[in-house]
Amino acid sequence: MIAPGAKHFHSIADNLPAADNEQPALTQAIDDKAIAALDMAARSPKMNNDILSSAPARDIRSFANELVEMLEEIDLQKMLRKQGPIGRFTGAAIEARLKFELASHRVADLFRQLSRAAQVGKRIRGILDETRLQLIDEQERLAGVISDGKRLLSQSSGSDLSLVARYERRLANIMAMEAANALTIQQIELSASVLASLLDRFTDIETLLLPLWQRNALAIIHGEAVRPHSSAATAFLDAHSNLIGFLKRVGQE
Repeated sequence: MIAPGAKHFHSIADNLPAADNEQPALTQAIDDKAIAALDMAARSPKMNNDILSSAPARDIRSFANELVEMLEEIDLQKMLRKQGPIGRFTGAAIEARLKFELASHRVADLFRQLSRAAQVGKRIRGILDETRLQLIDEQERLAGVISDGKRLLSQSSGSDLSLVARYERRLANIMAMEAANALTIQQIELSASVLASLLDRFTDIETLLLPLWQRNALAIIHGEAVRPHSSAATAFLDAHSNLIGFLKRVGQE
């Protein structure tokens, strides 16, 4: 992240003589001291490297899509059809029920990976928000530096041309940094918005959709007399469909 307090650089004119109104006055000649002041003003604070990572959003989408694939392989009706007398006699009933139970455990395991990705996403979102505010402050500072620099150039007639050329290059670099910052702020706002939406959807899954699915799955696993059209089966299928649909939207966010 950008180091706290790093935006407080001295103005280009800080060390120059003051006018009668006690405001800092720009010298009318560009010299080595003016170039050094501009170099100091150009030193922007460093950003946290974690902000360069798009992994949290990518991982949230990836785990959501994996969950969809896993859930779509669960066929409750097929499992229930094997619970009849023939299935119990051949052992197919126990095998189908065990397969359903193991699938429920795999869903829980994969959801834990999704949850870890969401936790990283929450941390990155905090960094994004903090960095955006700090870059906005940095833009205000750079705008002042650029304004001072342009004014000095306009008053620098008679200065050594080689010094003027060096000064102009440094000022151009600062202007390029200000333009890059503006684009970075826009991208941060977009990334933060996407991540916030993904995290909001994850909260819905974590607090409602998955717990509801798990409770209905538990009723199926422990229900000895569950029938294909029973209330327990219908409740599970509804929760199953809702969870898959929501996860698909997360994966396509």
